Amino acid sequence: MKVRFYQFAKRKSTAIPTGEYHEIDCTLKEATFIKNPIITVQTFIPFSFNYAYIPAWGRYYYISDCQANEGMWDISLTEDVLASFKAEIGNTSANIMYASGSTKNIADTRIPVKAEILRGHEYTAISGLTITDGQGVIIVGITGKGSFGPYMMQASPHIKELLDGIDTWWTTTVDSTIASIKQCFFGGSAAECLKSAIALPLIIGGEEVSDGTTEDLYLGNYPCMLSDGQTHIKGYHITKPVIHKDTTISIPWQTNDWTRLSAYTDIKLYLPLIGIINLPATELQNDSSVDVRYSINVTSGDIAVEVKGTTSGYKVATASGNCAMNTAYGSTGIDLNKQNKAIGLGIGAMASTFGAMASGGLTLLGELAIGGALATAMGTSIAALGGTSDGSGGLGGGASQGLDSVIHIFLTTKDLADTQTNFNPIIGKPYMGVSKPSNFSGYVQTDGFQFKSSRAYSSEIEEINKLLDTGIYYE
Repeated sequence: MKVRFYQFAKRKSTAIPTGEYHEIDCTLKEATFIKNPIITVQTFIPFSFNYAYIPAWGRYYYISDCQANEGMWDISLTEDVLASFKAEIGNTSANIMYASGSTKNIADTRIPVKAEILRGHEYTAISGLTITDGQGVIIVGITGKGSFGPYMMQASPHIKELLDGIDTWWTTTVDSTIASIKQCFFGGSAAECLKSAIALPLIIGGEEVSDGTTEDLYLGNYPCMLSDGQTHIKGYHITKPVIHKDTTISIPWQTNDWTRLSAYTDIKLYLPLIGIINLPATELQNDSSVDVRYSINVTSGDIAVEVKGTTSGYKVATASGNCAMNTAYGSTGIDLNKQNKAIGLGIGAMASTFGAMASGGLTLLGELAIGGALATAMGTSIAALGGTSDGSGGLGGGASQGLDSVIHIFLTTKDLADTQTNFNPIIGKPYMGVSKPSNFSGYVQTDGFQFKSSRAYSSEIEEINKLLDTGIYYE
């Protein structure tokens, strides 16, 4: 029987030798097997060869050992099923889990991460809104002759002089019982006609809250005057109680691949007068920035914030708070201790593999796949890093104005132990779809490979299935 001998370096692959070979006639040792035959030669010394092909059987073999036997050589062969059935393997449709050259953007949960992290930071002021470190505008609720409802005072310092001229006015102007009764009809004394007064740490123009111009303020019948007794105190009648401010801030991404998922990247957004909230990286992975809308009710100081992806339009977070400060004026009935809330929406997707690994939901193959130890290390390293937290704004009231008055966005990304490009020729990239091994060049790993061939024995079929499910190199 003719046997071709080769010098051929190969890994666990379908590669077939194409170079020079040494062909001789050999004799099969008695009671030998096709998968593991032993051949006997006398005039040939096999030391320099490591691979063989038997044309009559159409099978390739590794030379596993040689033994001298009474002037002859017994050469032990082990079938290379990957090379022997290369064509059939390459043409078999299968669930391809990983493959070199995969172009799918799927998280590769086998790659460990470093203890170091990648950081990004951007900040911007709220467009069209100035937050003061101190008293901003004063909002009063009053009842009076021609003055009824909420007003924003034209000049905030004048709040101290609202009642300064009341004594003079009472003794010089209110000269009859009827006038006194009229004052009572407005709700009592002039002081009692000042129903509420709050300060907002904001600089707001009158045109933003009112459709009209300034008006003289009255507390009942009493015209509010400065201490000179001549100058009227004025305010804007609030006809547009809710103002909106829109701002866009860039997301300082550190990567351009699947590490933008929430399992690998955390995004925190600091909102002035609100606090810090978490944003879901998974839903924002295709956005380069987020739009932040502040909605402020100036009559109460209530704030609502909405955050959405600039490109995707996904609304990923909402938050609420209150920035009003109690003043020493008026009989306010506004609860400034409302619970402040910041709610992060979206799935914030975590790779399901991690959960399965932690709960024991994944089972290993009989033999660990190529890269399997790496995947195990990945589960350990990412769990050790942790890095998850829940966001809650938590700010509110006047004290919050003393903190940072601009929007900040902070990003942290777990840094992979090596690049996916470097790993690609060795353990491939995630494919997770149906295809044929011959559609790839390099590493291929399947799940539940089902080989069939009219010339393969059951032991060969089982070995091929096992090899494909633990990873081979299709070459």
